[in-house]
Amino acid sequence: MRLIPVVLFVVLFTGPTPARGQSVVLDAAAGPTLGDSGWSVAAGMGVSPTPRVTITGNVERSHLVSRRQEYPGSVSYFRGGTFTLASAELRLSLFGRDRISPYALAGFGVGRSRPNVNDVFPTPVVHSVRAPFAGGGVHVPFGSRATFFADVRLALIVGTEADDLYALVPLRAGLSWRF
Repeated sequence: MRLIPVVLFVVLFTGPTPARGQSVVLDAAAGPTLGDSGWSVAAGMGVSPTPRVTITGNVERSHLVSRRQEYPGSVSYFRGGTFTLASAELRLSLFGRDRISPYALAGFGVGRSRPNVNDVFPTPVVHSVRAPFAGGGVHVPFGSRATFFADVRLALIVGTEADDLYALVPLRAGLSWRF
């Protein structure tokens, strides 16, 4: 399963000109997380075989802040942590890249989770995680090569060694360059 994105990118980047598609894309984005306090950054590279389809490989890093909530008769602690993922993503735009357009996205990531260490959770741990995600956004072109975009996605971060499940909702804005 992990080899599918690698094989796809090798075929698209090393094949003949028609197989490479119309453009190569570089993306960079950052923003806050929704629901839980934190931040998220991402950078990626991909291809657009058609003006409405973009396939990217990304490196993402998100951090959720630890928190303490008090309830009548009890206290709840959320450990938070940092998630580093390598992901493959498919974006489908309603219109071409030459005009403002909403888009849908879906993908899958794999990586590591490093929960926060504090006085309540003093033991450092590292977990392998998997993260299917889906979302949507809008892109606004700035000429023929640069595009501003903003999107929100829901990622379900699933720990493989522990019974961990996180809902991560980054709201990111960034720039995309086409070559």
